[in-house]
Amino acid sequence: MKEIKIIKANDVASILENKENTIMEIVANAYVEHEYGVSSLPHSIFLRFPENKRNRIIGLPAYLGGEYNVAGMKWISSFPANTERNIERASAILLMNELDTGHVNAVLESSIISAKRTSGSAAIAAKLLHSNKNEDTIGFVGCGRINEEMYRFMRSAFPTLKKIVIYDLSAERAKMFLEVIKPMGEIEAKIVNSVSEVFSECALTIFATTVGEPYVFDISECNENSTILNISLRDFDPEVVLKCDNVVDDLDHVCRENTSIHLTANKTGNTDFVRCGIADVIKNKQPGRIGGKPVMFSPFGLGVLDLALGKYVLSKADEMGIGTIIDNFLP
Repeated sequence: MKEIKIIKANDVASILENKENTIMEIVANAYVEHEYGVSSLPHSIFLRFPENKRNRIIGLPAYLGGEYNVAGMKWISSFPANTERNIERASAILLMNELDTGHVNAVLESSIISAKRTSGSAAIAAKLLHSNKNEDTIGFVGCGRINEEMYRFMRSAFPTLKKIVIYDLSAERAKMFLEVIKPMGEIEAKIVNSVSEVFSECALTIFATTVGEPYVFDISECNENSTILNISLRDFDPEVVLKCDNVVDDLDHVCRENTSIHLTANKTGNTDFVRCGIADVIKNKQPGRIGGKPVMFSPFGLGVLDLALGKYVLSKADEMGIGTIIDNFLP
């Protein structure tokens, strides 16, 4: 077969619209298959630029067996200054390979898939780890695309949600965030001036920023009922990490590239401060939290999640006749 299917952003978005619960289920299953089933997950490849260390392009090759049986790679860029030019920070494609021939058979726009699998992962963690299953107030640190998607998933994970507290270095971005989420339904929203204010008002807080090094050195406003979703991975000083009950998605992957987990491991000389992976909690092999500490969830973001969700999109596109076929693409 020489043809290849291209699935564009609008089609990906239409297939995944209002599918938050389905996406959470797909992500949870992928975590379990990866942890206990058949998968191959090399370390992500980071392409960096000497003249601008904030920019990066990452390759996430992966194979996920079990019910998915799919291989491929996500190629995703992150150029934070794009937001100042009013264009998306991230751009991504997902390449999917046939397993019998190894030929690429599909290319999917993947910034949407990436944002939704990231949010699905965080929502699963929040439901499993947070002590208050009827939480009505959630904090958001960072007002970019990821936290916009996070808000959508948190509404599904916590139907009791009534209020959000948000903080961003840019007051303008915080206001834009409220405009973006406004069509999703009525919500009480409060913009605050610091991370500590978010912590003081919220037991559940989501960090999705573009920072490259720690800036949060104090979580004294948090307590044993607090949950921190450390999505952007580099916000917290090692001393803060050591004060938390730490859960990750994959310790080998998250303990690199100067994440807060990596910096803490370098400081302590071990990873004993990490209690378990999220798959252990999904399978009830570990409790959601242990007493006396805030819980911090640090997901590196695994390529197997992109593939699992990409396969769902591709199968739905085939059913619906969506996508552009390019004949004779392959030699």
